[in-house]
Amino acid sequence: MKIVEDAEFRAGLLKKIADREFSERTGVHCSDLIYCLNKQAIRRLHPEPSEDSETLLFSLGWATQRWLTGKDEDEESRVVDGIIVTCDAVIETCPWELKASYQSSNKDISENLAWVRQIMAQCYVLESTTAYLSRLEIMGDWKSVFKPKDYKLWNAEEKLVFDKEHSKPALHAYKLEFTREELDKNWEWLKERRDMFQELLDGAPLFPRLAALAPGMAWLCGYCKYKCGDLAV
Repeated sequence: MKIVEDAEFRAGLLKKIADREFSERTGVHCSDLIYCLNKQAIRRLHPEPSEDSETLLFSLGWATQRWLTGKDEDEESRVVDGIIVTCDAVIETCPWELKASYQSSNKDISENLAWVRQIMAQCYVLESTTAYLSRLEIMGDWKSVFKPKDYKLWNAEEKLVFDKEHSKPALHAYKLEFTREELDKNWEWLKERRDMFQELLDGAPLFPRLAALAPGMAWLCGYCKYKCGDLAV
């Protein structure tokens, strides 16, 4: 038997994913506004091919969304006040946002500030104060990887119980309830960000880091390949 890696076959698979799921981005999307305005503007003005890891990472989300919803496409986008909002799925009249994540299943869902802002925007355009969120935690609570130091000393039954309790993947599902005031306040914030983002697209210089980043998103700079936080004082 002869086994060799086939680079051409691999490239074809990645291209198939990219051709199906990535398209030229136009307009102002909600997701442009809830992270870093500078980064989103640079990506729009100076587009680059997606890295293989980025394509594969997004494919996990798309695949699990299609698996859980049974649908091949997102819901039809809605445009309100010049902001494009797209729901993954809708349950009756309530948005359902699906996430596939490597974060621990123990992480409090409210700490995902961008997710909450995104879901609130979906509620606003659907005129619903209720939403659903599912989080598929690919690595569970990570304890199956980072086991206790004395794990090797445990007997077989103890290991079996531990591995079952901390298996991966894991799934959590949530129902979120908002007040009308919360939704209105979030939407006003998005409209302010919309205007700032449009300024960047029209050629304005990058914003200072604190202005470009949404509150609670400072950690993004450590993972940004554009290093736009270093370009704007």
